[in-house]
Amino acid sequence: MRILIVSMDFWPDSSSGSQHITDLAEALVLRGHNVNVFTSRSDYQDPSRFYAPEETYRGIHIRRLKQTTFKKSNKIGRILNVFTFNLSLLGSLLFIKSGNFDLIIGITTPPLSVFFDAVVADFKKIRFCVWAMDFQPELSIIAGYMNKLSPLVLILSALNKYALRNTDLIITLDKYMAKYLSSQKIEANKISIIPVWPVLESSYDGVHFENPFRRKYDFNDKIVIMYSGNHSVVHPLDTLLMAAKELKGDKRFLFVFVGGGVRKEEVTNFKNNHKLNNILQLPYQERSKIHISLSAADIHVVVHGNGCTGYTHPNKIYGSMLVCRPILYIGQHPSHITDVLDQCPGNLSVEHGQVERLVVLLREFETTPIKERNKIGIQNMEFVKNNFNKDNLLDKFISALESMPPR
Repeated sequence: MRILIVSMDFWPDSSSGSQHITDLAEALVLRGHNVNVFTSRSDYQDPSRFYAPEETYRGIHIRRLKQTTFKKSNKIGRILNVFTFNLSLLGSLLFIKSGNFDLIIGITTPPLSVFFDAVVADFKKIRFCVWAMDFQPELSIIAGYMNKLSPLVLILSALNKYALRNTDLIITLDKYMAKYLSSQKIEANKISIIPVWPVLESSYDGVHFENPFRRKYDFNDKIVIMYSGNHSVVHPLDTLLMAAKELKGDKRFLFVFVGGGVRKEEVTNFKNNHKLNNILQLPYQERSKIHISLSAADIHVVVHGNGCTGYTHPNKIYGSMLVCRPILYIGQHPSHITDVLDQCPGNLSVEHGQVERLVVLLREFETTPIKERNKIGIQNMEFVKNNFNKDNLLDKFISALESMPPR
């Protein structure tokens, strides 16, 4: 098939979504498909960083579109970045020829892009698949960026419903997201649940306390509680930060925040305001080395914001489990994460605001014999290998695309 993937994020961008979409594109090429990508010319984390306007990567032809380049910390600027990207996208989509593509794959972020994909696919009689990773404007409403009764939200919701109802296939990530789609009167036979996979390319098999990342940052024998990835606005870190404050005098613990995002500055301000030497902030790690940084932790934190279940999917849990580490979940119950952890005993779980309970659990974890911690980690690794295998999930995804009937 001749396939066009439309995504604001793509290789060599470091975001999780970019890595999964790139994995899919590479797998499609290996299956013999012709793959083109429309994406942004700017980096997800640093919009002032530009990539080549056009290039071929591993058989994938990439066309990068112009947009404004305001920083992510600028709310109005972020909206303008999305708006200008969508303008460039619409212009590019309108000029594609009907016979050039058999399938368009659109991503539900940023807002409006999937609507343009749907309109063009319908007009030009091209099969259309939506990869529903997040839902907007629902998440923006939860974050407080938008009022659910505002005219803009009502318009965006109507356009998104048009896109979702005029697709041939929707790939979504868990049963809660599928349930939300059903509530929007999407036909059940159009919905397929296929979760994403860990993006690790290697594994670290060395001695834990000799891990190069631990040695580089002098973790020594401390219990390293790591939050690695996007500091998303819809996944608050308050409970974790308050626990760090409560444990500031206990030198056994170190809270490590790796990555960036809207809440990174919030972590920095909290650390400085409370003079917390037990918080360390580090930048995103290269994909080729992330297995080393993740393996440096003693326990990994996965945060899921209240009200977000059904609208987004915290996929950081897969990589954290794959590196043989226990999980600390902070978030809503039930959720996809609690469904996973219910099958993996020994991991820790609290809801937002349960700071005292979290402090107690961390102190208990510190006294847990290393042999028992390793047992939890091995169980987690085996669960991910059995249930979220990259090759198996990509094969299922591509098989679903190849089975789509022509329009």
